[in-house]
Amino acid sequence: MKNRFVKTLMHLLVLLILSYTSIMAQDEQFPPQREVSRDSLLTYARMIVDSSDSHVLITVDETGNPHARTMSPFTPEENWTIWLGTFPTSRKVKQIKNNPNVVVFYYDSKSFSYVNISGTAKLVNDPDLKAKFWKDGWKRFYPDRDKDYILIEVTPERMEVCSFKYHLFWNKDGIPPSVEFDTNGSE
Repeated sequence: MKNRFVKTLMHLLVLLILSYTSIMAQDEQFPPQREVSRDSLLTYARMIVDSSDSHVLITVDETGNPHARTMSPFTPEENWTIWLGTFPTSRKVKQIKNNPNVVVFYYDSKSFSYVNISGTAKLVNDPDLKAKFWKDGWKRFYPDRDKDYILIEVTPERMEVCSFKYHLFWNKDGIPPSVEFDTNGSE
């Protein structure tokens, strides 16, 4: 009887140790989301965007399927409006005309950090803005800036930030820290 009691007690002890170890391992793998002020989150996001080495624009086609492509966006403005350039006849332009909901995704592979900005895209063909948002190396791609080049203006609606470097992780529901923007793009 005593031997059986000791054996049962040992099994319970092992079970408790394994449960505790499992919980600790999960906490180490995905630490709880910490509270970060809006201003701090925007500062972290700006640092991640500035150091990002991958930039992706995601659009939605007429059947509802997403399409991702690497892009070379300009640095987001102070209010997080994002400008990109492309061909007026590109597939992404057709998709934006049909559905203006887009995502611009920035990833910094060195810090395992990303910023995900969802918003509304608008096509802009203003010559002054096209001159402002222009890279000299693009002349070979867009020989005639007036005809071969159009801007995409993304007005942000929501930003999500996740970073191992800055300890910004998902909450228990898998939702990363985020910022909501009003519809005119201000913070």
